[in-house]
Amino acid sequence: MMKKLFLFCALISAALFWACTSGDNFVPEGPGKTPEEPAVTPEPEVPVVPAGFGWSTEASVNLTLESPVETYVSVYSEEDCKANSLLVENALLASGEARTFAMAVPAGAEKLYVKYPAASGSDGVVALAVDSANGEADVDYKFPIDAVHSVYQKVENYQYYYNSGVIMVEDMWPDFAASDADFNDLVMEYDLKTVECTTPALLPAHGYKEGLIVTLDIRGVGSSHTKKAGLQLDFDTSLIKSVEAIVYKKEGQGVMTEIKDNSFTIDVDKSQPDKLLILFDGLDNLVQGEHYQTTKGKIEVGKPMIRAYVKISGVPDRSKLTGEESRRQAQAFRDVTSYPQKHDFFMVLKSAYGSAEIHQKGFAPSYRYKNYEADSKGLMSGVPYCSKNNDVWVLRLPVGTPHVYDRVSIFSAYPDLKAWIESNGTQKRNWYKNYDHDLVPRYW
Repeated sequence: MMKKLFLFCALISAALFWACTSGDNFVPEGPGKTPEEPAVTPEPEVPVVPAGFGWSTEASVNLTLESPVETYVSVYSEEDCKANSLLVENALLASGEARTFAMAVPAGAEKLYVKYPAASGSDGVVALAVDSANGEADVDYKFPIDAVHSVYQKVENYQYYYNSGVIMVEDMWPDFAASDADFNDLVMEYDLKTVECTTPALLPAHGYKEGLIVTLDIRGVGSSHTKKAGLQLDFDTSLIKSVEAIVYKKEGQGVMTEIKDNSFTIDVDKSQPDKLLILFDGLDNLVQGEHYQTTKGKIEVGKPMIRAYVKISGVPDRSKLTGEESRRQAQAFRDVTSYPQKHDFFMVLKSAYGSAEIHQKGFAPSYRYKNYEADSKGLMSGVPYCSKNNDVWVLRLPVGTPHVYDRVSIFSAYPDLKAWIESNGTQKRNWYKNYDHDLVPRYW
């Protein structure tokens, strides 16, 4: 359930201290706490962060496609066209009408791959160059006549939009200088998927399948102070008619077992008119005497992940709405998946640490967290969760990016990261693909 996309966070300071420990070797962590022991790992060369550096490892791409016949296409960010790089699936193209897709693409991607039913009868794939050095790109392509097989009698009944990646969080907010910069205090794989029915006649009986599906899989917890994982979405909550939330134990081969003992809970808050808040609680139960899947030599390969599954649905039968109302609902669910600026991933610390929220750069805390100004201690710039040195605490990376071991600086594990930062994102844009195999787990 991985596909792509992400936004990164982190760093500063040459003085790195050990902040993330197990319960057996406790060191205070969280806002206002000072570690008692210095770092024991070698200190990497810390980059100088340019003032205007945005920290995004994604590019916003508008892809416009036009076909001479009615057909459908799927779009991928990797040449192998596998599920983990899927951006759009079975999207309908009307004959002779250009259609534009907004999508978040890994910054290191140099091409998009569009799969379509070719006139030959097999699947065709066209590779389209992407120049997103400035974080944005417009890509246009018109299929040649006779290149595409018309499938007007066999158009897929549903189209899908995806956004996937990995969130990695450093817990020593607001003083990054006190951190170990391992960004494994919460490691969470996420997947957003919008399902849209493209056959109006099916809406009365099958429209309930439409909506937004969010899954949050906990890969690692490298801090004894992590309490919750959070996701805040920019969304018109008046469109929400039903919510389904389930906690699963996700095992291999697609085996899912529901967890019903309330050790983990999901709170879906739609009380705000323009924000949908999802909180996945109980992550501290994963840290019992030692960190969860972040300590070298103690990672259990294939260990089941704990998953939060949330489905948000609008009116189940859009055929009962006016044309404008139907289009508005469909567009809102499309957009909430396609635009990363609508996704705010964050972590909540235990109550002993003020239940502080640690968000991505540029995102304000949720309405539930009242102490941001006091807890930030004057260390932030005018941008939320961004220090005066342009340091950040939440990292959003592509699917499959390995997290680092406890007390290993991310700058040591990813040698190209420094060049990417100091070049203001113009060089080493695929830095996340080059890592020291001794400093990250191979499997988890």
